[in-house]
Amino acid sequence: MNSYIKGAFELFLKRLPLKNTIIFESIPDYSDNARAVFDELVKRGVNEEYSLVWAAHSDGVLPDDLKDLKNVVSVNMNSFKYKYYYSYTAKAFAVSNYFMQRRREEQYYIYLAHGAAFKAIKDKRYSVPDDCKGCDFCSYSDYISRYDVTNLNTYIKDVNVLETGFARNDVLFKENKKCKKLFETEKYIYWLPTFRQKKDDKTSVSSISVPFIYNTKWAEKINETAKQCGITLVLKPHPAQDLSKIRLDSLSNIKLIDNGFLDKNGIKNYELLAGASALLSDYSSVFYDYLLCDKPIGFCWEDYDEYLYKEGIIPDLMSVTDCGEKLYTADELCEFIKNVANGNDVCADKRNEIKDRIHKYTDGNSSKRIADIILQKVKGTQ
Repeated sequence: MNSYIKGAFELFLKRLPLKNTIIFESIPDYSDNARAVFDELVKRGVNEEYSLVWAAHSDGVLPDDLKDLKNVVSVNMNSFKYKYYYSYTAKAFAVSNYFMQRRREEQYYIYLAHGAAFKAIKDKRYSVPDDCKGCDFCSYSDYISRYDVTNLNTYIKDVNVLETGFARNDVLFKENKKCKKLFETEKYIYWLPTFRQKKDDKTSVSSISVPFIYNTKWAEKINETAKQCGITLVLKPHPAQDLSKIRLDSLSNIKLIDNGFLDKNGIKNYELLAGASALLSDYSSVFYDYLLCDKPIGFCWEDYDEYLYKEGIIPDLMSVTDCGEKLYTADELCEFIKNVANGNDVCADKRNEIKDRIHKYTDGNSSKRIADIILQKVKGTQ
C-alpha cells in the first residue's frame, strides 16, 4: 500500500476505541517476567474481563498449558492481525525483551525487562524507542536502575522507573520438589552461561563456546570431580548460543538441557534455579536474581580478558561480583564443586551485603506489585 493510503488507514485505526486487551511479549515466547505477570493476572481472574494476547515471535500457537484459558490468545507479532488490530486497540503492553511499537499515547506501556545492567551493551543491542519515552520500566532498585536506563540509551527522566523487583523471581522463594527428582544426584549446580557465539549470525564475543568443557580432557576431569562429590552440573546454554561445538553425550554428571527439557518435565527455568545448590554463570545478570536464594555463586571467567575487550562489563558494577568465586581454570571449577558438596560457603557474608545493595524487595511479591500497577493503569485508560 502506498504511503498516502497507509497513513489514512493508520489514522482510521487510531480512532477505533481501545479494547480490554493486554499484550504480552517475551523471548522465548510465554516465559520470563511477562509470563509471571500473566500468571498473576490469570490467578486474579482478569482474563474474565480482559483479553490477554501473546505477541509471539514464533508461529503464534498457544502451548498446551494455556490453550484452555478463557480469553487468552496468541498471534504472531508480524501478522496483519497483530500489526493492524491488536497493536492499535490494546489498552496495555507488558513486554520483556522486544520493544513493541506503541501506536497511541493513551496506551499503557510497561517494560518488564529480561535482565539487569552488568554487560556494557549501551549502543549495541537494546534502545528505548522514541514512542516509549515516558513508559514504565521495572528494576530491582534505585542502585541498579541508573545503570539499566543508561544501557538502554535513555535517561531516568525519560522513563518512569518502578522499583518493583522482577516478577520471575517470585518462584525463587518457593520449592518445587519435582526439581530434586530430575537428576540422579541429590545436589545439582545450575550452569547458565551467557552466549558467546550467537546462532544464525556472525556475532562472537569469545573464541570458546562454554568455559572449560570445550576442552575434552578438562570436561572429563570436571565430570569426574562432580561424580565423586555426588553432584550434577546442569548446563543450560543461552537460547542465542550456537550449540554446534558443545558435545557432552558421554559425560555422566554434566547434563545439557534446553527449554524442551523444561517443557517435558513441566517446570520453569527459575524453578530449576531455585532448587539448585549453587549457580555457575559468567557475564550474565542471572546472578543478581540468584542472590535472593542465598546460595554459592561461581563466575566462570576463563575468557574474561577476551570478553572484556569485545563486549565489556560496566566498570562501576565490578564490585558486585565479590558475591561469588572467580573461576579462571578447570582446577578452580573443581574446587568450587568440592566446596558446594562440603557446604563450604566461601562468599556468604559478602553475598548478603551485595544482595541488600541490588534488591529493594526480598519478599517474593514482585508479580503482585506489577499486576497491581497494570490494573490501575488499564482501568484508567479510556
